[in-house]
Amino acid sequence: MTGKRSAPSLIGAASEAVTAHPQVTRILRERKLTIPGQLDQLEKVCSLVGEAAREAGFNRRTVYACQLAASEACENIIKHGYAREGEGDIQVEVRSAPGDLTVELLDSAPPFNPAERPRDRAWTSQDPPVGGLGLIMIHRAMDEVKYRRKGRRNWLLLRKRSSPPDV
Repeated sequence: MTGKRSAPSLIGAASEAVTAHPQVTRILRERKLTIPGQLDQLEKVCSLVGEAAREAGFNRRTVYACQLAASEACENIIKHGYAREGEGDIQVEVRSAPGDLTVELLDSAPPFNPAERPRDRAWTSQDPPVGGLGLIMIHRAMDEVKYRRKGRRNWLLLRKRSSPPDV
C-alpha cells in the first residue's frame, strides 16, 4: 500500500471526523452571484436567496420575507444608487446554515446607509405614503441589517435567524 486513499474513503473519513467532533454543529454553504444593475436580474437574487433560506430550514413565509428584503435592497441600489439602470453591478453573497441566513450585497453606487432604521409612519389606505416603505419592510423582515463603506463600495448585510425551539 502506498499510503494514498481513494476519494470516497477520504470523504467518508472527513465526514466521520466532523460527525464525531462535538464542536461542529453548523454546516455552512456559500453561494455567490454578480448581477448587472438591471431590474430584470432581481429574479436571480430571489432564487438564490430562496434556495439558501429553504436550506437553512425556514418556513415558506420566512423564505418569502428574506427574498423580498434582498430583492428590495437590490432594487433600491438599481433605482436610487445608480444614475440609470445597468450602470453598475451588484455582488451577492449568500451563506446558509441551519436556522441562519446571511445575505451580503456589494455595489459601487454613491454612499447610502439603509441600515439606519427608518421611522414607521402612520398612514391610511386613503393617504398612503409615497416611497420609503421598502426600508421599513427590510428592517421588519430581517433580524440584522448592517452597512459600511468598503473603499469605494457599499457593503450591506442582511441576516435572518430562526427562533430557538421551545424547550
